[in-house]
Amino acid sequence: MRHQVLLIDPLYHVGGERILREQVDVTLLEKPTHEAVLEAAKGAHGICGRYPNRIDADVIDAAEDLLVICSSGRGTDAIDIEAATRRGVTVVNNPGFGKVPVSEHALFMMMSLSRHGSEHDAMTRSGRGWQDRLGAANTIHDLEGATLGLVGFGQIGTEMARKCAGAFSMRVIAYDPYVAPETAAAVGVTLLPTLEEVLSQADYVSVHAELNDETHHMFNDAAFGAMQPHACLINTARGKIVEQAALHRALTAGTIRAAALDVFEVEPVGPDNPLCALENIILSPHVGGLTAGFAEASAMSVAHQMLTVFRGKYPENIRNPDAWERTKQRAMRLLAGQ
Repeated sequence: MRHQVLLIDPLYHVGGERILREQVDVTLLEKPTHEAVLEAAKGAHGICGRYPNRIDADVIDAAEDLLVICSSGRGTDAIDIEAATRRGVTVVNNPGFGKVPVSEHALFMMMSLSRHGSEHDAMTRSGRGWQDRLGAANTIHDLEGATLGLVGFGQIGTEMARKCAGAFSMRVIAYDPYVAPETAAAVGVTLLPTLEEVLSQADYVSVHAELNDETHHMFNDAAFGAMQPHACLINTARGKIVEQAALHRALTAGTIRAAALDVFEVEPVGPDNPLCALENIILSPHVGGLTAGFAEASAMSVAHQMLTVFRGKYPENIRNPDAWERTKQRAMRLLAGQ
């Protein structure tokens, strides 16, 4: 018997899908409706949905033979882990591959905000020169010695701190209630007890938190009000951490100077999104982690972990260990032809 795998949109690299097809039967859906996913899930032993495709309780219940759900990257907020655990379905993710590319993208955004990259490109193309930057209108400031505030201090946040402190001698502060102060101090970062304290001191705020009930719309009117007027927001984490309407108000009112987003509440972003009409924001289409190295490594990890579960072996990056024994029992019965 060959296992059945459902891919909801392709993996980030063809190599992962190639490995899967050598050993299992693969069904690939591209930009499917929810109804199409529900139908294709029937009989699937493994499902991988590329973000932001949702694998909710309805999909999990439709897949009666399901053993494992893989995220395409690190984030699992598009997977109903509670429903999977109830069904004895293992959920795995692929952490570690994004820390370098995502931190580099956040750094690119911070440098572009600091140096007004988009604005200066437009000035040059329109025939304007450096004379227009003289006087009180000059808001270009050095990154050297500035304060970076990190919201979320996991692998990506830690890498961002290392880059900014090492390259620009920035003072780095952070808010993460799940990290011990000594862990942050070991890499030269000061962990502050509240979000407001970080926001009130930072020149640049870079978001690296996971999306959950605690962080949903964490950046609202009150949060922007706590930031300094010259401060800038960078979000390369999850779009729904930032309340888009509140950000639009903060940018138009001058509550903060500028922002840079790689993620949005609704993706993809359409031209009718009001943020697209603003000049003090940099936008990119959720590509922060999509370097060639990340794409190949994450796709290979999906294939490896899915096949590991099919063999009844414990996967490397399980998110709901309480489900494992039930998954293992069913996997072993399938291998025995029962």
